[in-house]
Amino acid sequence: MRNSCQITFEGLNVNRTLAQLSKLGIALYGVTRQGKITTIVVPQRRAKQTVALLQERCYNIIDIKYFGLAAAAKFVKFRFVLPIICILAAFVLAISSQFCFKIVVTGDFDSDAVYEALSDAGVSVGSNMSKLNVDVLENTLANEMGAMYAVVTRSGSVLYVNVVAKKQIDPPIDMTARRDIVATRAGVVTQLLCEQGTALVKVGDSVNAGDVLIEGRRIYNDGTGVDVYALGRVTLQISATGFAEYTGYKSVTVETGNVFKNTGVVLFGKEYAKACPFESYKVTTTVMRLAPLNLEIRNNVYYETQTVEVAATFNECLEELKAKAVQIAQQNCDFAVTDTQYIQSENGVTATLYGELHIE
Repeated sequence: MRNSCQITFEGLNVNRTLAQLSKLGIALYGVTRQGKITTIVVPQRRAKQTVALLQERCYNIIDIKYFGLAAAAKFVKFRFVLPIICILAAFVLAISSQFCFKIVVTGDFDSDAVYEALSDAGVSVGSNMSKLNVDVLENTLANEMGAMYAVVTRSGSVLYVNVVAKKQIDPPIDMTARRDIVATRAGVVTQLLCEQGTALVKVGDSVNAGDVLIEGRRIYNDGTGVDVYALGRVTLQISATGFAEYTGYKSVTVETGNVFKNTGVVLFGKEYAKACPFESYKVTTTVMRLAPLNLEIRNNVYYETQTVEVAATFNECLEELKAKAVQIAQQNCDFAVTDTQYIQSENGVTATLYGELHIE
């Protein structure tokens, strides 16, 4: 529909609200719902009234998009800066192939370290790439980062950088020497495979770090034995716990009443706008797209929020306590979590994270 407005919002009891909009004579098009998220299309001239009604009913406005020539005319009328932005955008598009607008880093090294090495070599977002010597840059990166090699390719205004680390060659294994398979941390044995040596544990046993799981010794029927290189695989169930205390209060995010507005331009995936001064906020964005220039204009309204503590029952705090207990447990968790269990008490919630450790 031309000269229309698409509004996406979150909340419950949507049927009553849609009925109220219809009673007010607001035509609704393309109503879609997914869970708590609802999207409607209304005539542009009724958009402001629709948004006001939704906000009055405490719905969370997620996105507002305008369509049609009338929307563009209205935008230009109230934001005289748009023509200037369009001219600048056209100029940028004309010379964009000479400059780097994005750097994509892959490979074995931390991205921040690669960005720093690129910066030391004089290459960063915004750099002029017309005189870029790829071979020199690849050698510079490899030498500075101690890498095996680096590959730099350029596609338009995007620079792709792949830095590969030197490979470590493990020393040969002396299969004639004695070797024990030892637990590297505490856990419960869940699987055991002994190919060579003598298993000292069984499934269900609890072990501590340093315990021998498979001894590097073969025992014969007459009681004698010989040292061997133990081979096998032991799987341990390992865990990490965290406790969140119930204090009688829960954290609630509320709006302070402070509002900040800005207009941003999205070019090559990056938004250029005055930074929001709020540390914590909710934002409502109205988007206008100019297809020929691949340009996006965003009107942002930031609502400052703050977290306050309010009195609450244990059940009201339960989900927050679970999340906090998991967060504390994760501080001591260096493994992939396969299961999470909770224990509730009058004092709070204990979360236990479980994972697996394979020792060979």
